[in-house]
Amino acid sequence: MRGVVLLLLALAACVLIASGNEESENKPWFCHGLDCPEYTVVTKHETFEERSYVATRWMTTNVEGSYMSAVFQGFMRLFNYIDGNNEAGEKIPMTAPVAVEMHPSGGKTGISNISISFFVPAKGNPPKAKDPTIYASNRPAGVVYVRSFDGFAMESDWNENAQALKDDLQAAGISFNPLSLIAAGYDPPFRFINRHNEIWLYGP
Repeated sequence: MRGVVLLLLALAACVLIASGNEESENKPWFCHGLDCPEYTVVTKHETFEERSYVATRWMTTNVEGSYMSAVFQGFMRLFNYIDGNNEAGEKIPMTAPVAVEMHPSGGKTGISNISISFFVPAKGNPPKAKDPTIYASNRPAGVVYVRSFDGFAMESDWNENAQALKDDLQAAGISFNPLSLIAAGYDPPFRFINRHNEIWLYGP
């Protein structure tokens, strides 16, 4: 893995759709005007936040294979979907973040089971995908523990921040679901400053 955001959003640069003003008083700054999930900060710790998210909808695809090829393949499926390869033939604006979730691979060396998801805003209903591997998914409202970091994230950055978040939660005596880890990326590669990356761990 050479960095989820760097790979995914290098592709997203081709499809990123401007949505008016870069900043919105109703959205976090790092969404840069794109639709993104709503949340409130419950507690701000020194190295992570406890957030309460509303229920969210996503368009998701699952891919198995070596990490880089699986992420590329999954992202391109979703890219084609928002670019009009859906039953309505609609072009759909890009949202944030691109969420990548790893699943246990059953011990197969070099093989990853990955879910890649694009956020779906609450308004309206997304058209059905023509690609049968793309499906609508839902995440219930609940607590998410989030560690944020900046820069161009590489594999070592994701791994180090994921482990740091787990260590900090354990040190604080906070329970979490260790199988719910998500890498969330918000920036296209042409954004050189004020980059924002997040590791998410859901409550149990």
